[in-house]
Amino acid sequence: MDDLTLQVPQGSFFALLGPSGCGKTTTLRMVSGLEAPTAGRIRIGDSDITYTKPYARPVNTVFQNYALFPHMDIYENVAFGLKRRGVKDTQKQVDDALELIQLSSVAKRKPTQLSGGQQQRVALARAIVNRPAVLLLDEPLGALDLKLRRQMQLELKRIQTEVGLTFIHVTHDQEEAMTMADTVAVMNNGIIEQMGPPTELYESPKYGVRGQLPRPVEPVPGQGRRGGWRGPHPRGPRRPVPDAHEPRRQGVSTTAGTRVLVGVRPEKIAITRFADAGEAPTHGNFVDGHVLSMSFLGVSTQYEVRTRGGDMINVFSQNLDVHNVLPPGTEVRLSWLPHHGFVLSGGEDIHAGMDQAS
Repeated sequence: MDDLTLQVPQGSFFALLGPSGCGKTTTLRMVSGLEAPTAGRIRIGDSDITYTKPYARPVNTVFQNYALFPHMDIYENVAFGLKRRGVKDTQKQVDDALELIQLSSVAKRKPTQLSGGQQQRVALARAIVNRPAVLLLDEPLGALDLKLRRQMQLELKRIQTEVGLTFIHVTHDQEEAMTMADTVAVMNNGIIEQMGPPTELYESPKYGVRGQLPRPVEPVPGQGRRGGWRGPHPRGPRRPVPDAHEPRRQGVSTTAGTRVLVGVRPEKIAITRFADAGEAPTHGNFVDGHVLSMSFLGVSTQYEVRTRGGDMINVFSQNLDVHNVLPPGTEVRLSWLPHHGFVLSGGEDIHAGMDQAS
């Protein structure tokens, strides 16, 4: 970790997002007491828990491997923590927890008789029944298949909303973080690079994203206070950026001659056969190239396009007509609306903050 300062609002769903090795789990382990910080303080509410023993902290953790007791039935698994704390009458609390996860009907089954998703919900109920001040989730959905993982994302958010506990969720899956969290903190190399609501991070990223035009471009004057960013060729198209994505608001200098990177999300790029493209768009936001590869994904097709300048751009195109999919080698034009663009510093590593393995 590198001078991490973080405040999680009570009752919120907070996600730590980043590639493997960026410090997400280390942060979680410090909160749970399994890792001791070399400096700084950890507080829950007004209580300083920096050196409090793990078992004495008002914290519970849900792991990826569930960690259920195979010799106990579901009811006994959920009641385990309460009994360890000396709670005499556990029935109502356990019944309420099982009803919350919608598994009251399987209370007498053993964990091995349940599906992966059901086991994960039992692990969640076992943690929630203790009503911790903070619930830590260490990539709890990583072992589930895609369909079940998406279902559990909605379940987790529903449960968090109903019980009103503070959830801190660690994941390397961008979609998972944005589906569930109220606030997302993007981590890389032990620091938080950006933090905010999912929509803000997605629409106005500060660091590397897919769909970026990797080649730096230079600001050129525009009418009024709105300028544009011209490509590497002096007569190339201007690429205007609207007020909402002004580089000044992202800490990017707009002095003449400053090199910047222009970005646009893959699903906001229109892809057209070059032969059918016609005149260049009046707003100037386009680039030509050829399809290098395509992947049919059902609801959409993912294209990898090499531009004539040698850059690689990913495009997601909705499959309105599956018979019009563009095969590799097709000459294409990519275009996008001005207000879909954003800029990053020209000195920025275009891959910063991205999980290279995904």
